[in-house]
Amino acid sequence: MNNRNDSISNNPIDIPSFMNNRDIRGQKSTNIHFSYEEDYDSDAFIKEVNSSLAKQVRTDSQEPKKSSGSGSNNKKRPRKKKGGFAKFLKVTASILLLFIAVASLLLFTDSGRKLLINTVGNYIYGNLSYASSDDADSDEAITDLTLDKSVVNILLIGEEQIGGAKNTDSMMIATLNKDDHSLKLTSIMRDLYVDIPGHDKSKLNSAFGKGGIDLLYETIENNFEVDLDGYCMVDFEAFETIVDMVGGVDITLTEEEAEYLRTTNYISKKSNRTVVAGVNHMNGNQALGYCRVRKVSTGTENNDFGRTQRQRVVLDAIFDEVKSKNVLQLAMLMNNILKDVEIQTDITQKEFNLYLNEASKLKVQALKTFRIPTDGSYDNERVPMGKYNVEVLVPKDWSVTRQELHDFIYGSTAEASTTEGSTATE
Repeated sequence: MNNRNDSISNNPIDIPSFMNNRDIRGQKSTNIHFSYEEDYDSDAFIKEVNSSLAKQVRTDSQEPKKSSGSGSNNKKRPRKKKGGFAKFLKVTASILLLFIAVASLLLFTDSGRKLLINTVGNYIYGNLSYASSDDADSDEAITDLTLDKSVVNILLIGEEQIGGAKNTDSMMIATLNKDDHSLKLTSIMRDLYVDIPGHDKSKLNSAFGKGGIDLLYETIENNFEVDLDGYCMVDFEAFETIVDMVGGVDITLTEEEAEYLRTTNYISKKSNRTVVAGVNHMNGNQALGYCRVRKVSTGTENNDFGRTQRQRVVLDAIFDEVKSKNVLQLAMLMNNILKDVEIQTDITQKEFNLYLNEASKLKVQALKTFRIPTDGSYDNERVPMGKYNVEVLVPKDWSVTRQELHDFIYGSTAEASTTEGSTATE
Protein backbone atom coordinates (compact mmCIF):
# COMPACT_ATOMS: atom_id res chain seq x y z
CA MET A 1 0.00 0.00 0.00
CA ASN A 2 2.78 2.45 0.81
CA ASN A 3 4.42 1.86 -2.54
CA ARG A 4 1.18 2.45 -4.31
CA ASN A 5 0.48 5.66 -2.44
CA ASP A 6 4.00 6.90 -3.13
CA SER A 7 3.56 6.24 -6.84
CA ILE A 8 0.26 8.02 -6.98
CA SER A 9 1.59 11.02 -5.09
CA ASN A 10 4.44 11.35 -7.61
CA ASN A 11 1.96 11.43 -10.50
CA PRO A 12 -1.04 13.37 -9.22
CA ILE A 13 -4.21 13.43 -11.30
CA ASP A 14 -6.97 15.91 -10.56
CA ILE A 15 -9.87 13.50 -11.06
CA PRO A 16 -12.70 15.93 -10.18
CA SER A 17 -11.62 18.55 -12.69
CA PHE A 18 -10.88 15.85 -15.20
CA MET A 19 -14.33 14.36 -14.92
CA ASN A 20 -16.08 17.73 -15.07
CA ASN A 21 -14.39 18.81 -18.30
CA ARG A 22 -16.24 17.22 -21.20
CA ASP A 23 -13.82 18.50 -23.81
CA ILE A 24 -10.84 16.98 -22.06
CA ARG A 25 -12.68 13.69 -21.54
CA GLY A 26 -12.90 13.30 -25.26
CA GLN A 27 -9.10 13.36 -25.62
CA LYS A 28 -6.74 10.43 -25.37
CA SER A 29 -3.98 10.22 -22.79
CA THR A 30 -1.06 7.88 -22.28
CA ASN A 31 -2.21 7.36 -18.70
CA ILE A 32 -5.99 7.11 -19.02
CA HIS A 33 -7.77 5.59 -21.99
CA PHE A 34 -11.49 6.08 -22.49
CA SER A 35 -13.96 7.40 -24.97
CA TYR A 36 -16.64 9.96 -24.35
CA GLU A 37 -20.13 10.10 -25.79
CA GLU A 38 -22.95 12.45 -25.00
CA ASP A 39 -24.86 9.83 -22.94
CA TYR A 40 -22.01 8.00 -21.31
CA ASP A 41 -22.27 5.16 -18.69
CA SER A 42 -20.91 6.73 -15.48
CA ASP A 43 -20.17 3.33 -13.84
CA ALA A 44 -18.27 2.16 -16.89
CA PHE A 45 -16.43 5.46 -17.00
CA ILE A 46 -15.30 5.15 -13.35
CA LYS A 47 -14.20 1.55 -13.96
CA GLU A 48 -12.18 2.77 -16.94
CA VAL A 49 -10.50 5.40 -14.79
CA ASN A 50 -9.71 2.90 -12.00
CA SER A 51 -8.33 0.41 -14.51
CA SER A 52 -6.09 3.03 -16.06
CA LEU A 53 -4.89 4.18 -12.64
CA ALA A 54 -4.03 0.60 -11.72
CA LYS A 55 -1.98 0.22 -14.90
CA GLN A 56 -0.22 3.50 -14.14
CA VAL A 57 0.64 2.34 -10.61
CA ARG A 58 2.05 -0.98 -11.85
CA THR A 59 4.12 0.80 -14.48
CA ASP A 60 5.51 3.33 -12.03
CA SER A 61 6.30 0.74 -9.37
CA GLN A 62 8.35 -1.26 -11.90
CA GLU A 63 10.43 1.70 -13.09
CA PRO A 64 13.83 2.01 -11.39
CA LYS A 65 14.28 5.23 -9.46
CA LYS A 66 17.11 7.47 -10.61
CA SER A 67 19.17 9.17 -7.96
CA SER A 68 20.26 12.75 -8.25
CA GLY A 69 23.79 12.77 -6.93
CA SER A 70 24.09 11.48 -3.34
CA GLY A 71 20.92 13.10 -2.08
CA SER A 72 17.73 11.30 -1.19
CA ASN A 73 15.41 13.54 -3.26
CA ASN A 74 14.28 11.50 -6.23
CA LYS A 75 12.45 13.43 -8.89
CA LYS A 76 10.87 12.28 -12.07
CA ARG A 77 11.02 14.32 -15.24
CA PRO A 78 7.77 16.14 -15.90
CA ARG A 79 5.70 14.28 -18.42
CA LYS A 80 5.10 16.02 -21.70
CA LYS A 81 1.46 16.56 -22.44
CA LYS A 82 0.45 15.30 -25.81
CA GLY A 83 -2.11 17.05 -27.93
CA GLY A 84 -0.24 20.41 -28.01
CA PHE A 85 0.49 20.20 -31.71
CA ALA A 86 -3.09 19.19 -32.44
CA LYS A 87 -4.31 22.22 -30.52
CA PHE A 88 -1.87 24.40 -32.48
CA LEU A 89 -3.27 23.06 -35.75
CA LYS A 90 -6.82 23.72 -34.61
CA VAL A 91 -6.00 27.30 -33.63
CA THR A 92 -4.10 27.90 -36.86
CA ALA A 93 -6.95 26.49 -38.92
CA SER A 94 -9.42 28.69 -37.08
CA ILE A 95 -7.32 31.79 -37.72
CA LEU A 96 -6.94 30.85 -41.39
CA LEU A 97 -10.66 30.38 -41.78
CA LEU A 98 -11.26 33.73 -40.11
CA PHE A 99 -8.74 35.36 -42.44
CA ILE A 100 -10.42 33.82 -45.49
CA ALA A 101 -13.80 35.00 -44.26
CA VAL A 102 -12.54 38.54 -43.73
CA ALA A 103 -10.74 38.54 -47.10
CA SER A 104 -13.91 37.35 -48.81
CA LEU A 105 -15.86 40.10 -47.11
CA LEU A 106 -13.34 42.73 -48.20
CA LEU A 107 -12.83 41.58 -51.76
CA PHE A 108 -16.24 40.34 -52.80
CA THR A 109 -18.67 42.70 -51.12
CA ASP A 110 -19.19 46.37 -51.89
CA SER A 111 -18.92 47.48 -48.28
CA GLY A 112 -15.84 45.31 -47.73
CA ARG A 113 -14.14 46.70 -50.81
CA LYS A 114 -14.79 50.25 -49.61
CA LEU A 115 -13.29 49.40 -46.24
CA LEU A 116 -10.19 47.89 -47.85
CA ILE A 117 -9.67 50.80 -50.25
CA ASN A 118 -10.19 53.35 -47.49
CA THR A 119 -7.75 51.57 -45.17
CA VAL A 120 -5.04 51.30 -47.80
CA GLY A 121 -5.73 54.77 -49.17
CA ASN A 122 -5.64 56.38 -45.74
CA TYR A 123 -2.30 54.76 -44.95
CA ILE A 124 -0.69 55.81 -48.24
CA TYR A 125 -2.12 59.29 -48.10
CA GLY A 126 -0.95 59.75 -44.53
CA ASN A 127 2.62 59.47 -45.78
CA LEU A 128 2.30 62.03 -48.58
CA SER A 129 3.32 65.65 -48.18
CA TYR A 130 -0.03 67.41 -48.61
CA ALA A 131 -0.21 71.00 -49.80
CA SER A 132 -3.06 72.19 -47.58
CA SER A 133 -5.96 74.17 -48.94
CA ASP A 134 -9.27 75.50 -47.66
CA ASP A 135 -11.22 72.51 -48.98
CA ALA A 136 -9.03 69.86 -47.38
CA ASP A 137 -11.08 66.89 -46.21
CA SER A 138 -8.51 64.41 -44.94
CA ASP A 139 -10.59 63.78 -41.81
CA GLU A 140 -13.85 63.24 -43.68
CA ALA A 141 -15.42 59.79 -43.44
CA ILE A 142 -15.41 58.39 -46.96
CA THR A 143 -18.43 56.22 -47.57
CA ASP A 144 -18.97 56.68 -51.31
CA LEU A 145 -16.18 55.57 -53.67
CA THR A 146 -18.07 56.42 -56.86
CA LEU A 147 -16.06 58.62 -59.21
CA ASP A 148 -18.43 61.03 -60.95
CA LYS A 149 -16.12 61.71 -63.91
CA SER A 150 -14.79 59.52 -66.71
CA VAL A 151 -11.27 60.93 -66.96
CA VAL A 152 -8.84 61.99 -64.24
CA ASN A 153 -5.64 63.87 -65.11
CA ILE A 154 -2.80 64.11 -62.57
CA LEU A 155 0.23 66.25 -63.34
CA LEU A 156 3.49 64.45 -62.53
CA ILE A 157 6.40 66.79 -61.90
CA GLY A 158 10.13 66.17 -61.61
CA GLU A 159 11.60 69.14 -59.79
CA GLU A 160 15.06 70.50 -60.50
CA GLN A 161 16.80 72.94 -58.16
CA ILE A 162 19.96 74.63 -59.40
CA GLY A 163 21.46 77.56 -57.50
CA GLY A 164 18.24 78.05 -55.55
CA ALA A 165 16.11 78.32 -58.70
CA LYS A 166 13.27 75.84 -59.12
CA ASN A 167 12.09 74.56 -62.49
CA THR A 168 10.00 71.62 -63.59
CA ASP A 169 12.63 69.47 -65.25
CA SER A 170 10.00 67.01 -66.44
CA MET A 171 6.21 67.19 -66.76
CA MET A 172 3.82 64.39 -67.57
CA ILE A 173 0.06 64.04 -67.40
CA ALA A 174 -1.01 60.72 -65.92
CA THR A 175 -4.51 59.87 -67.10
CA LEU A 176 -7.02 57.42 -65.67
CA ASN A 177 -9.69 56.83 -68.30
CA LYS A 178 -12.72 54.84 -67.14
CA ASP A 179 -14.32 54.78 -70.60
CA ASP A 180 -11.54 52.90 -72.36
CA HIS A 181 -10.17 51.23 -69.19
CA SER A 182 -6.66 52.64 -69.55
CA LEU A 183 -3.80 54.35 -67.78
CA LYS A 184 -1.87 56.82 -69.93
CA LEU A 185 1.25 58.97 -69.71
CA THR A 186 1.70 62.12 -71.80
CA SER A 187 5.05 63.91 -71.82
CA ILE A 188 4.80 67.66 -72.31
CA MET A 189 8.01 69.11 -73.67
CA ARG A 190 9.50 71.60 -71.24
CA ASP A 191 10.88 73.77 -74.08
CA LEU A 192 7.43 74.54 -75.52
CA TYR A 193 7.04 78.28 -76.08
CA VAL A 194 3.82 79.16 -74.30
CA ASP A 195 1.78 82.05 -72.95
CA ILE A 196 2.31 82.38 -69.21
CA PRO A 197 -0.49 84.40 -67.55
CA GLY A 198 0.83 87.66 -66.11
CA HIS A 199 4.28 87.16 -67.66
CA ASP A 200 6.02 87.30 -71.03
CA LYS A 201 5.92 84.23 -73.26
CA SER A 202 8.54 81.74 -72.21
CA LYS A 203 9.41 78.07 -71.91
CA LEU A 204 6.78 75.97 -70.20
CA ASN A 205 9.21 74.77 -67.51
CA SER A 206 9.69 78.34 -66.25
CA ALA A 207 6.05 78.74 -65.13
CA PHE A 208 6.58 76.87 -61.87
CA GLY A 209 9.53 79.06 -60.92
CA LYS A 210 7.55 82.21 -61.68
CA GLY A 211 4.41 81.37 -59.74
CA GLY A 212 4.45 77.87 -58.28
CA ILE A 213 1.96 75.10 -58.94
CA ASP A 214 -1.01 77.46 -59.37
CA LEU A 215 0.65 79.30 -62.26
CA LEU A 216 1.77 76.03 -63.83
CA TYR A 217 -1.83 74.75 -63.66
CA GLU A 218 -3.13 77.92 -65.25
CA THR A 219 -0.48 77.84 -67.97
CA ILE A 220 -1.18 74.24 -68.99
CA GLU A 221 -4.96 74.63 -68.84
CA ASN A 222 -4.90 77.87 -70.87
CA ASN A 223 -2.55 76.62 -73.58
CA PHE A 224 -3.81 73.03 -73.90
CA GLU A 225 -7.41 73.34 -72.66
CA VAL A 226 -7.01 70.25 -70.48
CA ASP A 227 -8.45 70.00 -66.96
CA LEU A 228 -5.99 68.91 -64.28
CA ASP A 229 -7.24 67.19 -61.12
CA GLY A 230 -4.09 67.40 -59.02
CA TYR A 231 -0.34 66.99 -59.04
CA CYS A 232 2.38 64.81 -57.53
CA MET A 233 5.96 66.07 -57.39
CA VAL A 234 9.29 64.41 -56.60
CA ASP A 235 12.90 65.52 -56.95
CA PHE A 236 15.79 63.68 -58.59
CA GLU A 237 16.97 62.05 -55.39
CA ALA A 238 13.51 60.60 -54.82
CA PHE A 239 13.49 59.20 -58.36
CA GLU A 240 16.75 57.33 -57.70
CA THR A 241 15.35 55.93 -54.46
CA ILE A 242 12.17 54.65 -56.08
CA VAL A 243 14.10 52.82 -58.83
CA ASP A 244 16.34 51.19 -56.22
CA MET A 245 13.33 50.16 -54.13
CA VAL A 246 11.64 48.34 -57.01
CA GLY A 247 14.87 46.42 -57.52
CA GLY A 248 16.19 48.29 -60.55
CA VAL A 249 14.90 48.38 -64.13
CA ASP A 250 15.87 46.75 -67.41
CA ILE A 251 16.87 49.34 -70.02
CA THR A 252 18.22 48.67 -73.51
CA LEU A 253 21.03 51.00 -74.64
CA THR A 254 22.44 51.68 -78.07
CA GLU A 255 26.23 51.58 -78.44
CA GLU A 256 26.29 55.37 -78.62
CA GLU A 257 24.17 55.76 -75.47
CA ALA A 258 26.34 53.29 -73.53
CA GLU A 259 29.55 55.04 -74.57
CA TYR A 260 28.12 58.45 -73.62
CA LEU A 261 27.01 57.29 -70.17
CA ARG A 262 30.37 55.65 -69.49
CA THR A 263 32.39 58.74 -70.40
CA THR A 264 30.32 61.65 -69.00
CA ASN A 265 29.04 62.60 -65.56
CA TYR A 266 25.36 61.98 -66.39
CA ILE A 267 25.70 58.92 -64.16
CA SER A 268 26.96 60.86 -61.14
CA LYS A 269 28.71 57.97 -59.36
CA LYS A 270 31.80 56.79 -61.26
CA SER A 271 31.43 53.26 -59.92
CA ASN A 272 28.10 52.98 -61.77
CA ARG A 273 29.49 53.94 -65.19
CA THR A 274 29.67 50.32 -66.27
CA VAL A 275 26.77 50.16 -68.71
CA VAL A 276 27.08 48.38 -72.05
CA ALA A 277 25.21 48.23 -75.33
CA GLY A 278 22.15 46.01 -75.02
CA VAL A 279 20.04 45.24 -71.97
CA ASN A 280 21.25 46.66 -68.65
CA HIS A 281 19.65 46.12 -65.26
CA MET A 282 20.05 49.68 -63.97
CA ASN A 283 20.01 50.95 -60.42
CA GLY A 284 18.53 54.32 -59.52
CA ASN A 285 21.69 56.34 -60.15
CA GLN A 286 22.17 54.77 -63.58
CA ALA A 287 18.51 55.15 -64.56
CA LEU A 288 18.49 58.83 -63.59
CA GLY A 289 21.59 59.45 -65.69
CA TYR A 290 19.93 57.72 -68.63
CA CYS A 291 16.78 59.86 -68.22
CA ARG A 292 18.75 63.10 -68.38
CA VAL A 293 20.65 62.42 -71.60
CA ARG A 294 19.80 64.92 -74.37
CA LYS A 295 22.76 65.02 -76.75
CA VAL A 296 22.60 61.43 -77.93
CA SER A 297 19.83 59.95 -80.06
CA THR A 298 17.71 57.12 -78.72
CA GLY A 299 17.67 55.72 -82.22
CA THR A 300 14.37 57.41 -83.01
CA GLU A 301 14.48 60.70 -81.04
CA ASN A 302 17.02 63.49 -80.52
CA ASN A 303 17.59 66.35 -78.07
CA ASP A 304 14.84 66.91 -75.49
CA PHE A 305 12.53 64.60 -77.44
CA GLY A 306 14.96 61.76 -76.80
CA ARG A 307 15.16 62.79 -73.18
CA THR A 308 11.40 62.64 -72.59
CA GLN A 309 11.24 59.36 -74.49
CA ARG A 310 13.82 57.93 -72.09
CA GLN A 311 11.77 59.15 -69.14
CA ARG A 312 8.72 57.30 -70.46
CA VAL A 313 10.82 54.18 -71.05
CA VAL A 314 12.01 54.19 -67.42
CA LEU A 315 8.52 54.82 -66.02
CA ASP A 316 7.19 51.96 -68.14
CA ALA A 317 10.00 49.73 -66.84
CA ILE A 318 9.11 50.69 -63.25
CA PHE A 319 5.49 49.80 -63.99
CA ASP A 320 6.61 46.39 -65.30
CA GLU A 321 8.61 45.74 -62.14
CA VAL A 322 5.73 46.75 -59.87
CA LYS A 323 3.00 44.77 -61.63
CA SER A 324 5.10 41.57 -61.41
CA LYS A 325 5.13 41.64 -57.61
CA ASN A 326 2.68 39.78 -55.39
CA VAL A 327 0.42 41.45 -52.85
CA LEU A 328 2.84 41.09 -49.93
CA GLN A 329 5.77 42.45 -51.96
CA LEU A 330 3.67 45.39 -53.15
CA ALA A 331 2.60 46.22 -49.61
CA MET A 332 6.20 46.18 -48.39
CA LEU A 333 7.38 48.21 -51.39
CA MET A 334 4.72 50.86 -50.93
CA ASN A 335 5.48 51.07 -47.24
CA ASN A 336 9.20 51.59 -47.88
CA ILE A 337 8.65 54.18 -50.61
CA LEU A 338 6.25 56.19 -48.46
CA LYS A 339 8.69 56.20 -45.55
CA ASP A 340 11.76 57.23 -47.53
CA VAL A 341 10.46 59.36 -50.41
CA GLU A 342 8.85 62.76 -50.10
CA ILE A 343 5.98 63.03 -52.56
CA GLN A 344 4.24 66.40 -52.63
CA THR A 345 0.60 66.60 -53.71
CA ASP A 346 -2.53 68.72 -53.49
CA ILE A 347 -4.90 65.77 -53.95
CA THR A 348 -7.29 65.43 -51.01
CA GLN A 349 -7.77 62.24 -49.02
CA LYS A 350 -11.20 61.63 -50.54
CA GLU A 351 -9.95 62.17 -54.09
CA PHE A 352 -6.97 59.90 -53.49
CA ASN A 353 -9.18 57.04 -52.30
CA LEU A 354 -11.54 57.55 -55.24
CA TYR A 355 -8.68 57.37 -57.76
CA LEU A 356 -7.13 54.37 -56.01
CA ASN A 357 -10.45 52.53 -56.15
CA GLU A 358 -10.92 53.20 -59.87
CA ALA A 359 -7.33 52.32 -60.77
CA SER A 360 -7.59 49.01 -58.90
CA LYS A 361 -10.62 48.04 -60.97
CA LEU A 362 -8.95 48.69 -64.34
CA LYS A 363 -6.42 45.81 -64.01
CA VAL A 364 -4.17 47.48 -66.59
CA GLN A 365 -1.26 45.40 -67.88
CA ALA A 366 0.46 48.12 -69.95
CA LEU A 367 0.74 51.89 -70.01
CA LYS A 368 -0.12 53.94 -73.08
CA THR A 369 2.39 56.72 -73.75
CA PHE A 370 2.36 59.91 -75.81
CA ARG A 371 4.13 63.23 -76.12
CA ILE A 372 3.31 66.81 -77.10
CA PRO A 373 4.22 68.26 -79.55
CA THR A 374 4.03 65.39 -82.01
CA ASP A 375 6.38 64.83 -84.94
CA GLY A 376 6.06 67.45 -87.66
CA SER A 377 3.70 69.67 -85.65
CA TYR A 378 6.25 72.21 -84.43
CA ASP A 379 9.17 74.43 -85.49
CA ASN A 380 12.49 74.98 -83.73
CA GLU A 381 12.99 78.71 -83.27
CA ARG A 382 15.35 80.97 -81.37
CA VAL A 383 13.72 83.75 -79.37
CA PRO A 384 15.15 86.41 -77.05
CA MET A 385 14.93 85.64 -73.32
CA GLY A 386 16.79 88.06 -71.14
CA LYS A 387 20.34 88.43 -72.45
CA TYR A 388 20.23 85.40 -74.72
CA ASN A 389 18.51 83.99 -77.75
CA VAL A 390 17.10 80.65 -76.63
CA GLU A 391 15.93 77.72 -78.72
CA VAL A 392 12.26 76.83 -78.17
CA LEU A 393 9.56 74.62 -79.69
CA VAL A 394 6.74 76.51 -81.37
CA PRO A 395 3.61 74.55 -82.43
CA LYS A 396 2.69 75.25 -86.05
CA ASP A 397 -1.00 75.16 -85.21
CA TRP A 398 -2.12 75.28 -81.61
CA SER A 399 -5.60 74.01 -82.44
CA VAL A 400 -4.12 70.86 -84.02
CA THR A 401 -1.78 70.34 -81.05
CA ARG A 402 -4.68 70.64 -78.59
CA GLN A 403 -6.80 68.23 -80.60
CA GLU A 404 -4.05 65.60 -80.68
CA LEU A 405 -3.69 65.82 -76.93
CA HIS A 406 -7.47 65.61 -76.41
CA ASP A 407 -7.74 62.59 -78.71
CA PHE A 408 -5.14 60.69 -76.71
CA ILE A 409 -6.33 61.62 -73.23
CA TYR A 410 -10.08 61.44 -73.74
CA GLY A 411 -10.11 58.86 -76.52
CA SER A 412 -10.92 58.95 -80.23
CA THR A 413 -10.95 56.68 -83.28
CA ALA A 414 -7.72 58.31 -84.40
CA GLU A 415 -5.83 57.04 -81.36
CA ALA A 416 -5.59 53.45 -82.55
CA SER A 417 -3.57 54.36 -85.67
CA THR A 418 -0.87 56.45 -83.97
CA THR A 419 2.71 55.38 -83.14
CA GLU A 420 5.46 56.30 -80.62
CA GLY A 421 6.83 59.82 -80.92
CA SER A 422 3.57 61.18 -82.17
CA THR A 423 1.38 58.39 -80.88
CA ALA A 424 0.09 56.17 -78.20
CA THR A 425 1.84 52.89 -77.56
CA GLU A 426 1.16 49.92 -75.35
